[in-house]
This record gives sequence, structure tokens and C-alpha cells, in this order.
Amino acid sequence: MSETIVNAEAQAKLAEVESLAAKLGAAEAQLEAGYGQLAFGLKEVSEHKYWEGSYEDFGAYMDHLSEKHKLGTRQMYNYLSTARELTDVTPLQLSTMGISKALVLRDAAKLNGKVDDAHIEAAVNPKVSVKDLKKILFDAKQRVKPVDGAWLDLEFEFYVDDDERAELHAAANAARNMNPPISGTLTEFMQRKEIALRWAREFLSTHAESIVEGGKGL
Repeated sequence: MSETIVNAEAQAKLAEVESLAAKLGAAEAQLEAGYGQLAFGLKEVSEHKYWEGSYEDFGAYMDHLSEKHKLGTRQMYNYLSTARELTDVTPLQLSTMGISKALVLRDAAKLNGKVDDAHIEAAVNPKVSVKDLKKILFDAKQRVKPVDGAWLDLEFEFYVDDDERAELHAAANAARNMNPPISGTLTEFMQRKEIALRWAREFLSTHAESIVEGGKGL
């Protein structure tokens, strides 16, 4: 393949990704499917080094997209990681499911090495919400559902700085080891549930008077 053709292909891909980034930046992150397309576009630019000749390196290219279109650099690397991890998901499937469900599948793929076809089909299904998908993956991983109780998704994923991470880590450590210590033989989700309940009980024992009738909880 001639250098002219290769360069034309690179410029076409860069223009395509640039257009997607512009639309998403203007839409203030409301286009779920668009981020799926952007994820695969960034993957192609990275793998085929389409940035060469136009930018000093791939990092400079990502900085350009971030600054010009007001998209978070960390977010874009997150989307790129999603496209790389989900090797069994096609660009069309990723675009259809949207980036939120793709991120859930990516985390499952990191833990299990892959995602099942049934879970990809569930993610693509517009009737399956992000919470629904999390529950499907959780039940598949645990194999056995609790006899009592209903699924609760606390939606506690967020970014933290080093001090905040250390504070949360210390609080969880204390909850695990207070008397009586949480048994390490319990499944991980049961241990985390007990940590959350211990935090809640400790907080309520001190601040129960702050409860507002009809106020917002989780």
C-alpha cells in the first residue's frame, strides 16, 4: 500500500474521530451511542498510529481532543480502554449499547477474562438498563441468589483523590476488623454488604436526629 493511500486513510480516520468528539463535546456528554463510536475510533487511531505525522505522540493527540472539544482526557482513555478490553464486542454493538453499559461489561471482562455472548446481547437490548445489566452479571458470577432480599445498586462509583481513597480504605478496614470481625470466608459481596451496614449503623447511632421525613436517601 502506497504512503499516499496510508496517509489519506489516517487523515480520514482523524477527521472522523474529530467530528465525533466535536458532536459529543457540544452535546455535553448526552450521546451514549456516540461515545461507543468514539471509543472504537480512538482504538483505531491508537493501534494504527494514525496520529503520526500530525501529532508528536498519541498523548498529544488526546490532549488536542480534550482541549478543543472540552472532553475529559481521563474519560477518553477510559473509553479507549473499554474498546480494547471488549474484544468480543463489535463496533456496532458497542455503539448500540452505549458507553455506560460498555463500561459495566469492561469491568466484567477484566475480572473474568471475557464476557459471554448472552451478556453482550443483554447489553445491546434497549430494554435492559445499566442497573439491570449489573444485576445480570452479578447473579451470573455468584451462581446462587440469596433466599431473601431484593437487588440494591448503590451506584457508588466515583473518582477520588489520594486522600479520599485512603480515608475510605481506612474506614472499610476498621469496619472489617471491629468486634466481631467480618469473616473472610464470606463471599466478597457479603463482606462489602456488611461493611456498608456497619457504616450505616455507626452513622445512625450518632446522627439519627438528622433524618428528614420524606427526605432523599439512596
